[in-house]
Amino acid sequence: MIKINATQTGIKATLSGFNMSSVSDRIAACQEGSCECACDPEVMKKIDDIKITGDADNTIIEVVGDIDAKTVAPMMQECLMPKGS
Repeated sequence: MIKINATQTGIKATLSGFNMSSVSDRIAACQEGSCECACDPEVMKKIDDIKITGDADNTIIEVVGDIDAKTVAPMMQECLMPKGS
């Protein structure tokens, strides 16, 4: 499950049921432009920082930049959810 909320500086996404290492690898690939997601390059340019933290139950992704949850949620959903799920 992915829950995304707006913050004063960007968005905060809480993911349950995801491996934090796998999420980190996918986010890094998106930042480098080497992912297979449909990331919008214009949106990616607006991101200043991405912090990934978490524990055994949840992974927290904090994205800082001139972005909103409505725009980023579909991109995150596509990039992080396994195909066919």
